[in-house]
Amino acid sequence: MFALFDRRIGARVAGVFVVALVSALMVGTGIGIAFLAVAGAATLACAFVVARGDRELGMDGLVAPALATTGVGFAAAFAFADEAMRRWEAVLGSTTEEEIGQIIARYRDLGMAEESMAVMESLMGNAGRALVAIWPALAALMLWLGVWLALRLLGRWGRVGSDLARRLSPRPFERFRPPELLVWPLIAVLAGLWSGADWVQRAAANAALALGLVYGLTGFALTWWWLGRRGLGSFARLALIGVAALLVIPLVVAAWLAIGLADIWVGFREREQTS
Repeated sequence: MFALFDRRIGARVAGVFVVALVSALMVGTGIGIAFLAVAGAATLACAFVVARGDRELGMDGLVAPALATTGVGFAAAFAFADEAMRRWEAVLGSTTEEEIGQIIARYRDLGMAEESMAVMESLMGNAGRALVAIWPALAALMLWLGVWLALRLLGRWGRVGSDLARRLSPRPFERFRPPELLVWPLIAVLAGLWSGADWVQRAAANAALALGLVYGLTGFALTWWWLGRRGLGSFARLALIGVAALLVIPLVVAAWLAIGLADIWVGFREREQTS
């Protein structure tokens, strides 16, 4: 981002050097080239949105281009670099199994009952297999947040034009709201979970996880906004949400997801402002 948009020659040179260094470290393996291509495509797509200058540049403004480009990039990588991706997943799976085995061994050394050990081993094994299956979604989310962080750093320490500087000015998290059109891909991938093809189900699960987290964050932002409107300060809001999440985290996450989705049609902030 500094290489593309900073007005200082030195900052652009430094940005190009960092990009070239990272690229040089990644092109030695097939999986590195695939990851580099996906990350580069996502960054360029978001840079195009920045250059057009027709939308705000908060976390919400970059959700669609970052996640969509990353999803298409991973689909292309699986199609054209299938062997490299399979090797990567095999390494990820074996590493995860080794770490789970070490954890189980430590608990066994502590004298945990074998019945409890069997349950824990089954749960951790399922979690490890799920991690291998959903790593594309986790990588896509990291790329989205990485692009957002890059723009925040550019807005804080970069020297850009006045229009871009205004669009890079930070907004409160409570205003977070993804584009409305993003709900239709979520509905489509939820339907894809019922498909009989394994690869369709896996792709749908990854997309549902990424988009579900986006709308979960929307529900979190709305909760933060609603508590603030009731007079609670940042510390009180953080303490209340933290205790609730600690005690009943599955219910809290489900509630945030439901609230985030409902906001598309209800518009909680607008309803309270007009009432």
